[in-house]
Amino acid sequence: MRKFYLLAFIFAFVLSSAQTYSFDTVTKYVLNNAKKKGIKESVNYFNSDDFNYFLKVTRVPDYLSATLFDSKTDLAHHFTVKESKSNGNVFFAFEYDYSYKLNTKHLINQKQYITFGEISESYPKQVSMQIFSSKKAKKPIAKHILTLQPASKNMFPMFALSRSVNYMLPSDADLPGNYMVVRDDITEKKVSCEFVLEDHNDVKLKITLPKTLNY
Repeated sequence: MRKFYLLAFIFAFVLSSAQTYSFDTVTKYVLNNAKKKGIKESVNYFNSDDFNYFLKVTRVPDYLSATLFDSKTDLAHHFTVKESKSNGNVFFAFEYDYSYKLNTKHLINQKQYITFGEISESYPKQVSMQIFSSKKAKKPIAKHILTLQPASKNMFPMFALSRSVNYMLPSDADLPGNYMVVRDDITEKKVSCEFVLEDHNDVKLKITLPKTLNY
């Protein structure tokens, strides 16, 4: 199993007045879609005490990039990612490129409504999750069975932000209790797929933005 570590701080000017973000966990979820025969990875860095921001690493055929989303400032910061490998481990270094303004009015599926069933008493712990197009909708547009792993704090936002195309959590997307989602079995119309936590590690990553941002 590959592990993700910090190689170096980003290459930016470290100034006392600049914004600094701290990350203590990195997760890698994998989406398997048997019908489309595709596998998609979602690698994200989180601060487990503050889910108002997170860092999403994106892989395209020729390069890696990352975007730091901050829902408090409604800003996103883009980085070039330099990857190296050693003894089966993957090392990332982040270089600041530019920033841009986010707009909550343009969030995809912002009217969706999420409900949860009761968490099972037996192990492994499981809970059903249904997604509706709105609070008035009677039929769900997607059904999920979440497999849970007990954690020291509520790690559900890591899963929710990893699987979402949005950069902030819906107000109703909160599973009570201290759990990490390790598997999501999804049924949407006639398509079934799974979203699985393949790896997660503790990290010590600090990213300090330059005092003057590029827009």
